[in-house]
Amino acid sequence: RSRMLSDLFTPLLGKPMRSEILTLPVSSPYILGKDFENQEAKEEVVRLGVELSVYVAQSMFLLCDDILTLLWFCYGLWRDAVRIVPRDSPVVERLLLVMHHVYTKDIKPKNGAYQNDDNNSVQWKLIRTTRESLNSGFRSLNCLVSFLKAGGSCGRVLTSRVEDKVRNVEEKLWCVKAVSEGNGFARNVVESNILDLWKSLFDREPKEATLTLKVINNGILRDLFLPLSNENQAPPPP
Repeated sequence: RSRMLSDLFTPLLGKPMRSEILTLPVSSPYILGKDFENQEAKEEVVRLGVELSVYVAQSMFLLCDDILTLLWFCYGLWRDAVRIVPRDSPVVERLLLVMHHVYTKDIKPKNGAYQNDDNNSVQWKLIRTTRESLNSGFRSLNCLVSFLKAGGSCGRVLTSRVEDKVRNVEEKLWCVKAVSEGNGFARNVVESNILDLWKSLFDREPKEATLTLKVINNGILRDLFLPLSNENQAPPPP
């Protein structure tokens, strides 16, 4: 063993230690820098987008005893969002896509145009208390997305604002969890259906794809909100 040590380290005696032996190169994959932090932040933003969308979907299932109330709820979320956030914001686009998917794939085929005799869903009083938290959550989420896309970095302090809104909605909807499930809401199924929409949140889309999405969004707006203009029913009380 002594001979092995001698063979290995004798050549180093009397020679200055080179700095590269003492330090890792800057490009070392073991050094976690800004890119790693930003990737973690993006993944957290995607997760929060999915969480908010799941609670939008659950709210829609709770309102499905009156389709017009449900559509007014969707319109209110979209309208409040575009008052502050551009219509072509990737966050607003995904909110619209989620509402359209849940309405056309899960609710409309099962419920048709069923309308409650009282003109409003029996769950409206509860659901309307969640709208501000949902709106605020999506607005804060949009700010985070814009910030990260511009090359900024964010920590838990910024994402915690959205988490607070998610938690607020979760607490309010917990008491009617069984009702929403009785109406067909299955969290795991909904989450898996909308996850791909949010996974592409930070992808760079070519101009052609952006134009195509704009056409799709215009069609979605007609599908969701044109029935409201054809009915005499006023929107539910705020």
